[in-house]
Amino acid sequence: MGKPAVIIAIFLCGLLAMAIELVTPGVVLGTIGFLAVIGTIVYAFVIGYTVTAVVLLVVTLAFVPVFFLAWKHIAGRVMALRADESGFRPSTTLSQDLVGLEGEAASPLRPSGIVYLDGKRCDVVTRGEMLEKGARIKVIEVSGNRIVVKKV
Repeated sequence: MGKPAVIIAIFLCGLLAMAIELVTPGVVLGTIGFLAVIGTIVYAFVIGYTVTAVVLLVVTLAFVPVFFLAWKHIAGRVMALRADESGFRPSTTLSQDLVGLEGEAASPLRPSGIVYLDGKRCDVVTRGEMLEKGARIKVIEVSGNRIVVKKV
């Protein structure tokens, strides 16, 4: 096997490595493939196989858009989530129904701590006052996942 055949074989292995990188996570194989492709083109120019180098360069330039289009379509199907978000409710969103509920401090509130509201353990904050464990509290505000309480 002559030098041009070896150059083309290494070039094709580099393209194959870059194509495999489309479906496997990581960058090692794709980087090795890219370096093999560029290295074979440069090597072919350096040793005087200009026609071979130009052909490899044209193939590379033609392969780049095909590579990115394939990556766009394959990555979108293989790596993307397929479920939609209908019916999703984040656990950190609290209902305004808590406003007005009364409970008991399960820990000292300095100014944050833990209380029991309707038998459920909740993390809360006061408006700045310090409350002892066992104090009766009332929810005065709910904002996102933040529950603000005051002493009853």
